[in-house]
Amino acid sequence: MMITRGARAEQAGPRPDDRTDVERRFLRAGLGALAVLALLAAIGQYNARSGGFLLLREWLDRPLLFFTLALPCLLAVLFNLRWWLWLRVVLGVCVMLAAALTVPLWIFLDDPATTHIETAPGRPDRRLVVQEQGWSLNSVEWVYVDEGSGLTARRWEIAFVGRPGTYAKATWVGPNRIQVSSDGPGGMVDLADDGHPMNPLTED
Repeated sequence: MMITRGARAEQAGPRPDDRTDVERRFLRAGLGALAVLALLAAIGQYNARSGGFLLLREWLDRPLLFFTLALPCLLAVLFNLRWWLWLRVVLGVCVMLAAALTVPLWIFLDDPATTHIETAPGRPDRRLVVQEQGWSLNSVEWVYVDEGSGLTARRWEIAFVGRPGTYAKATWVGPNRIQVSSDGPGGMVDLADDGHPMNPLTED
């Protein structure tokens, strides 16, 4: 009886990890790569907000790139997991479909193009930047102010124009004031000492 109970207890216990050393390395590498990509994407999204660091925004605010890089890492993780085979197959097919869907996005989705840069009068560390998104059916434009230089430069959003056939024009009225005009309503935007807008404009 004691031998039987011991055998049953051994059978009911956790199954040993039958992965090879290579599979364990691939699993750890895949999980580590996913964690790094998620961290970099989070940093990019955080600095994409108004007032974020310009350098981190330009380098890391690339969700499509990080999503595409994460797909092979996710496949490597799924291949080395010891889940049910049907579940791994279903998840693998979903990953492959997601990879196929990124192809037209890479073809048709362009980064916003800078159409105008102007330095503030008497403030060489403060620049007015106008960008346009070329892929959209609407005329989508952003007006920014880049404050500072080098690693500490920040980008503040001054205005957003997203109506069909509407084009934004922005110019300096003074070192701390910008005039924004478009086919729709415009206005004056005053800047604080650190460059952030006191009264940002948005048009939907």
